[in-house]
Amino acid sequence: MDKIQKKEFVKKIKETFSGIGLLVITHYNGLKTSETDELRLKLREVGGAFQVTKNSLMQLVLKENKNKELKALFTGPVAIMYSKDEVSAAKIAVNFFKEHDKLIVLGGLIGDKFLEQKDVLKIASLPSQDEIRAKLVTLIQTPAKNIAFALKFAAIKLVRVFDEYSKLEISEKKIEEKSSKNETSSDSKLEETTKGEKDENNKTEVKSEE
Repeated sequence: MDKIQKKEFVKKIKETFSGIGLLVITHYNGLKTSETDELRLKLREVGGAFQVTKNSLMQLVLKENKNKELKALFTGPVAIMYSKDEVSAAKIAVNFFKEHDKLIVLGGLIGDKFLEQKDVLKIASLPSQDEIRAKLVTLIQTPAKNIAFALKFAAIKLVRVFDEYSKLEISEKKIEEKSSKNETSSDSKLEETTKGEKDENNKTEVKSEE
């Protein structure tokens, strides 16, 4: 590959990287041609690709990237996998590794953010855009009567809750009224007792004067 071809390759890869959601870096040592073809097919279905790289050229592609850990991954038999979204390439790589231990996930890249192997594994556990869409379609296709029933049931439960609260408020009011009456009654009795004691004292004083 001459200098012009190298420049074209670097330019093309950089353009590709700018339009993808996730890049996964792998070691592919020992994979059969049929297996790499299987990977390419799966990635093509999600708008991605599987590509064996030449490490010296990838170092040129990543020349402006300051992450040393990322550059260090490009040694040995390296292949890159990428997808338009931020999940599919990771899911395909990890699922393929479970069936073919010859493919090893090394790390990845989202935008300018470097991903360690553990980060790629976490991303692989997330639902893909197609899975999210499928769930939304299922929700949309749910019969209207089921939705109406759910809403009606929720409304009934809400009414019952309000009813229970209203009963609670009434009970509290009754307790307050009863307490208030008891206090008034106690005050009246206290006044009567105090008045009676005063009358007795007055009678005693009159007798003493006589």
